[in-house]
Amino acid sequence: MATSLWSSELPLYLPAMSRWISALALGLMLAALWVGLWRHVSVPVLAGGLALLALPAALLAWGKVELDLPLSAWLRLDLWTAFFVLVALRVLQAVAVTTAAVVLGDQRSAIVAVPVTVRSHMARLLLLWSITVTPGTIALLLEGDLLYVHCLYSPRSPELPGMTLTQRLLGGIWG
Repeated sequence: MATSLWSSELPLYLPAMSRWISALALGLMLAALWVGLWRHVSVPVLAGGLALLALPAALLAWGKVELDLPLSAWLRLDLWTAFFVLVALRVLQAVAVTTAAVVLGDQRSAIVAVPVTVRSHMARLLLLWSITVTPGTIALLLEGDLLYVHCLYSPRSPELPGMTLTQRLLGGIWG
């Protein structure tokens, strides 16, 4: 009885395919962020975006990084959408709060310790990014399960707004 090529060979190729799909997804995210940050499309901006698109694949091919990311993480469009909407809302809220703090001269900066509940390296990276991209906050140091964040305007509660939901979404995406 002959065995199917797919049933015997697929498990060998699936981890490699997962790495290349992860490299492509990361490259697309980097390129989109690059073009979005420039806020216009021109030849130099697109050339930089193409370089960023190829960067994760090149690093993977040269053995400089390991992208053992689960394929299922890229398929959770509902959680990705919720994560990016939450970050966008936090950015809008932070712009208003930071603007008011600067205009009114009511700057009460503080360093806040945030407990980190996500375990995946990618989830932690995206958590750091979501904090740093928000006006008035910057992630300073991640030490073990504690993240230190500098806030231009210290929050009223001992926790940064939206961090629990952000970590829950990232945990759902990356496990």
